[in-house]
Amino acid sequence: MSALMYKFIEAASIAISSIMSHKLRSFLTLLGVIIGVAVVTAVATVIEGANVYIKEKIATLGSGVFTVQKASLGSFGDFQRFLEAYRKNPDLTLDDLAALRESANLADEIGAQDGGSKSVKYGNITLDGVGVQGLTPNSIVLSNVEVAQGRFISDSDDADRKNVCFIGSDVADGLFPQVDPLGKEIKIGADNYIVIGVAKKLGSVLGQSQDNFVLLPISTFFKAFGKRNSPTFLIKVRARESVPPEKVQDQVRLIMRTRHKLDYNQPDDFSIATDEVTQQLFGAITGTVAAVAFPVVGISLVIGGIVIMNIMLATVTERTREIGIRKSVGATRRDILVQFLIESAMLSGLGGLIGLLLAVSIMTIIGSFAPVPVAIPLWAPVVAIGVSTLVGLFFGMYPANRAARLDPITALRAE
Repeated sequence: MSALMYKFIEAASIAISSIMSHKLRSFLTLLGVIIGVAVVTAVATVIEGANVYIKEKIATLGSGVFTVQKASLGSFGDFQRFLEAYRKNPDLTLDDLAALRESANLADEIGAQDGGSKSVKYGNITLDGVGVQGLTPNSIVLSNVEVAQGRFISDSDDADRKNVCFIGSDVADGLFPQVDPLGKEIKIGADNYIVIGVAKKLGSVLGQSQDNFVLLPISTFFKAFGKRNSPTFLIKVRARESVPPEKVQDQVRLIMRTRHKLDYNQPDDFSIATDEVTQQLFGAITGTVAAVAFPVVGISLVIGGIVIMNIMLATVTERTREIGIRKSVGATRRDILVQFLIESAMLSGLGGLIGLLLAVSIMTIIGSFAPVPVAIPLWAPVVAIGVSTLVGLFFGMYPANRAARLDPITALRAE
């Protein structure tokens, strides 16, 4: 074992002995660091959980799938531009869908949907605020909807404008609590629709159920509710497997611009939305929250560091005679400096470890009840321990330097 390593182990042993001999004082000293690290870790966990939630629950178009719509919110803080585009841009139409299906040869599937909120009735049970949508039969491969019972809407259902529907699990549970829903008729508006299938449960997003829907063939939807242009009409496109989605988006953009007779210097009068854009949008929001939250909660770490410095100064005063004895038997200024720096760093690092464990425990308990998942980022433990230790080193520098500069003769005379 090298002399340097031996000195380090000896200094660490003295530091541990000093910390353990004043347990209550050490704990109170660490309280600021514990709280600071716990809060920073908790904030990081919430933000990371939000990012995971966005990826799994909100950005759900799937690989290579994007939508063409009247307007979409493309970036954080761009809400005014979105409102202006929503007001000025023309509604998309079935003719746009037909043109893309005819000309966009880089796409594998192209579908469309439209809809709104309506009341749905079965017998004497009525559900209000149900999302009733009309969509093309290939929407099953352009969304995250899966069949749990029965079947999905078919091409013949759409071609013949049949009064059939595919319902979400919340609608099935609400209208048919004790009955098999397949083959039953529900009423939407003035018409009745036969239930041909039930979707697998999707869960909720931001507290809103994703299973409260009824899907109709798009031709049936327009027959019942009018074939007028609608601001909610959108087109979904999936790229061919061997084609980069960006190339398909460029082709779709060119076709739409040609249809809408836009000059090269005019902006698009439609919007293309992807999972990547959605993640960037919400990522910008969580990034802004992090940029504000971390400096604020980091103040507690600074306060904890100041407390450590104050206690270390008191420790130097208490142990003046000890420092004098060590110097008289050959300890150098560097040995004394290292000893007190190690003690300060260990004190703060211990607080960081306790704060980390506290945050992980609390967030794990909260995660078992909260709708948003709890995800601890990989960097959080390293940063928590590392930053807290650096705080101890920084604020321990002055007391350690003061101890190292004590005159051994004067120190030995201290009582």
